[in-house]
Amino acid sequence: MTTKKVNKLLIGLLTLVFMLAGCQAKDTLSFLEVAGVPVSQRVYQYFLQNEKASTVSHYMTKYHTTYNEHFWLTKYGSKTPQQFAQDKALRTLKQYIVEDKALVTAGLIKKPLVAFTDLKKADQTGASLSGMAAAQKTHSALMMRLRSQYAKKYRQTITSKQLENFYSQNKDKYWGKPNLVNYQALTFEREKINDLGRFTALVQQVSGKSSDLSTIQNDFASKGFSGTFVMADSSHDKDKYYGNYLRASNSGDVQQGIIFIAWTSNETMSLVRPITVTNGGYYDFSTVKEDVAVKLLERRLNATLAKKAARAVLQVNKAALSKQKLS
Repeated sequence: MTTKKVNKLLIGLLTLVFMLAGCQAKDTLSFLEVAGVPVSQRVYQYFLQNEKASTVSHYMTKYHTTYNEHFWLTKYGSKTPQQFAQDKALRTLKQYIVEDKALVTAGLIKKPLVAFTDLKKADQTGASLSGMAAAQKTHSALMMRLRSQYAKKYRQTITSKQLENFYSQNKDKYWGKPNLVNYQALTFEREKINDLGRFTALVQQVSGKSSDLSTIQNDFASKGFSGTFVMADSSHDKDKYYGNYLRASNSGDVQQGIIFIAWTSNETMSLVRPITVTNGGYYDFSTVKEDVAVKLLERRLNATLAKKAARAVLQVNKAALSKQKLS
């Protein structure tokens, strides 16, 4: 074989090697790409596993299924829970990456998915967060900064008419005052209760009833349980009595005239009975005008990002993606 032929053969072999190497590299990088951003299997797994609890809840609620070793690959309706969770994870990823790209444009981060390089954070109580929770905390804090920047940048583009319309359309959601609730409260100190079982039975008897608490006070006193009776309203004493109930029930609804139990601390327990409820009305537009502008611009930014996420292109290696399982 001549030197010329040998050289041609070597060049051909080298070309083939580089082509194969390029294909392998491409296969490695093409596991998943969202809006032009490569996503590693590690990062995708964080998003996928984050959908586990909500997916199980969805299928158990809608299809009354049982969670067992066959759950993820059993088809209910048109999809298996595995497919359902994968679809949700991809939608969440699209939104997340579009938001991250906006953060890059705003100069708040250097590249998308940077929050996944440091997956340890502390929450407001000082508790340690890791994995997806840590990334979400970082991302949420950055998005708050982005919304603040956006509001400052575009505040002057909002007209007074737009502000007034937004306030009118959304005042129930954002600018309603709490209802004023006048109520009775009968409070007992735990250390003065000498027979907790008997006391608890009496409390259960009156809970949900509509009796006046001044009468209940006398009934309890005759049985050896002395309580302190007060008349109050939710604007002055909400954290001690009525506010405790609202936080516990996570509801603004009031059953007028009905007694409920409120554990105001480890040392005290109260029976509370709302007497009258007056609509709190709304905060005046003039006092919340700047908050109206901020919320209007936040909604505008969120809508813009949501549209971009809906249009974001996914490039998926379906074979590789199908191997990513929920555990």
